[in-house]
Amino acid sequence: MKEKCLSIIIPVYNEERTLKDVVIEVSNANICGLKKEIVIVDDDSTDSSLAIAKSLSDQVPGVKILTHSHNMGKGAALSTGFKNASGDIIAIQDADLEYTPREYDALVRLIIEGQADVVYGSRFLSGLPHRILFFWHSLGNYFLTFTSNMFSDLNLSDMETCYKAFRRELIDDLTIEEKRFGVEPELTAKFANMARERHIRIYEVGISYSGRTYHEGKKIGWKDAISALRCIVKYNNAWPARLFKYLCSGSIIAVSQLASMAILVYLFQAEANFSQILCYLFSIELSILSGFFLHKKFTWRMQSLAKSQTPLELFKKYHIVTFNNVIIRVFLFYILMNFGVHYLLNSLIGILSVIVLNFIGYDKLVFKREKWEYIMKEDSSATESERKAS
Repeated sequence: MKEKCLSIIIPVYNEERTLKDVVIEVSNANICGLKKEIVIVDDDSTDSSLAIAKSLSDQVPGVKILTHSHNMGKGAALSTGFKNASGDIIAIQDADLEYTPREYDALVRLIIEGQADVVYGSRFLSGLPHRILFFWHSLGNYFLTFTSNMFSDLNLSDMETCYKAFRRELIDDLTIEEKRFGVEPELTAKFANMARERHIRIYEVGISYSGRTYHEGKKIGWKDAISALRCIVKYNNAWPARLFKYLCSGSIIAVSQLASMAILVYLFQAEANFSQILCYLFSIELSILSGFFLHKKFTWRMQSLAKSQTPLELFKKYHIVTFNNVIIRVFLFYILMNFGVHYLLNSLIGILSVIVLNFIGYDKLVFKREKWEYIMKEDSSATESERKAS
């Protein structure tokens, strides 16, 4: 039987002070008795980090060194490491010693024993040592975690943690898009999407934390927090995220329809009622077209990436759903008018009904989520059998 291997990805950028200690600690750590592969990805460091990594490859078994020709960011370094890792389980280790490799055992054990598919190491759960540093930085972490949980429908306590371990097959199915620190919320969002569609199991365990100051080399800043918010909105696919993005997109579409209507009336000097009705119909078509691309690229982006249908097939469905809902709105307006409902209230009911009907139609019919096959099920059963046999 093949011996299971743990691949530990270490992204490196100007970490000459701590890199050697990190790699030695990782090498010496007994992580569930697994064979270890240490993948160091140097992101075009300007100090002696790469030279140190090369010297370590001769001293420490299982070290693999990868390099970038120019600085691309942590997300890009992790993506390179994931593609070149050969282990059955993947784990992430920063090169700054804020996290101790000795605690990987608690994360990886849950996967080895068949309880979890993804495990997060939380800095805020344990009673282990935790260095006291910046209040506003920690508040930012809590806020980003709260926002991520709201959009992903998870209940993590530490979304921004470096320490994550997961089964290899999960990362094989993902494309990492973020180049910098946005990779943390991106991974969390995509794991959350998998938890809904493929029923993967996400766990969290407490870890210690020895944070460092900016003087000591900390690199993440307020711009990365803004980028994290963007990633939370962009990659999450739970219903609160879809609804929020739908309302944002809908507001843009409504404004664009009014603007296109005004422009068409002005360009064609449409003063008669009939010509204005034609302009109105054209503006609706333009809003449907813009709405389709906006929803496809933003609101239901994750579903559209997984679809096997062509954009033309999706657009046909989108157009039919939208057109049918317009007819329902007109019919509803006529019914309420006959019941004596004030035209302003009537219009408001019509707008709200179309918002609800469009969301349901787009979500359930046009950008219908595909059910992923739970590919870990067989492997999990095998792992459980192996554990019992041992």
